[in-house]
Amino acid sequence: MLKSWISALRLKTLPLAIGAIILGSRLPKLSFDVTIFGWAILTAVLLQILSNLANDYGDFKKGTDSHRKDRQLAEGNISPRAMLIAMIITAALSLCSGVFLLNASFPDDLRTWILFFGLGVFSIISAIVYTVGKKAYGYYGLGDLFVFLFFGLVAVVGTAYLYSHEIKSEYFLPAIAYGCLCVGVLNINNIRDLDKDVLNNKITLAAQLGREGATNYQVFLMIAAFLSLSVHHLVTAYFSLAPLALALLAYVHINQLRKASTEEEFNALLKFLSLGSLGIVLLFILELFL
Repeated sequence: MLKSWISALRLKTLPLAIGAIILGSRLPKLSFDVTIFGWAILTAVLLQILSNLANDYGDFKKGTDSHRKDRQLAEGNISPRAMLIAMIITAALSLCSGVFLLNASFPDDLRTWILFFGLGVFSIISAIVYTVGKKAYGYYGLGDLFVFLFFGLVAVVGTAYLYSHEIKSEYFLPAIAYGCLCVGVLNINNIRDLDKDVLNNKITLAAQLGREGATNYQVFLMIAAFLSLSVHHLVTAYFSLAPLALALLAYVHINQLRKASTEEEFNALLKFLSLGSLGIVLLFILELFL
């Protein structure tokens, strides 16, 4: 049973959530706070886990995962009731963690506290309704947009604001780059499941584009990420190995994608891009020529 729950958490997706917080924490210089960082990491991880559990639950209820051997409800390893309870507990924990985060960042600014609290509640709802409910937006090709907004703009720029209490234009280019990488991870997932999703009326963007179109879309995402990060380095006179590493990662990744045909190969691509994106972030924070 423990193994089933660990599998349901989908730990391999957590680097994406962690990377957004690390990147956002690096953007405002001389404003780092270990307490804010710790609560931000915990909140992001809990929201990602909530999304993973809700995805398992929502797809199971709609019959989308009937062909999957790695989904715990579809395999009967976890009951729907137990999964629903786990979702409620995780949502409550993420809300509590978010409150501690806001208390640490905005102890004397009630207006901003309330604004970010509302954003946090919206994030929890969005994590759930990606696949849960009759109007689940993941079934209408909107998953890419929400991932870009929440993993890119909201997570990165929002985290930066928690430290500095200001938003600078230079924050957005790294946020756009990271958002594109996260959408790329989702797109690989959707390319892998393309045929099955169409049969189950889960109309993702990849399902609308087809295999060739979705592959070209992946190329666009990698180019957009590279250009955004490179332009940031140029306009801010910031130097790191992140753009070079991103170019190499994108080249290898796209070549592998064009050859991929089995579920195992697509899963390897997911792991490669997820961990690679975190690696790009770690290289970004190691500024050269200080």
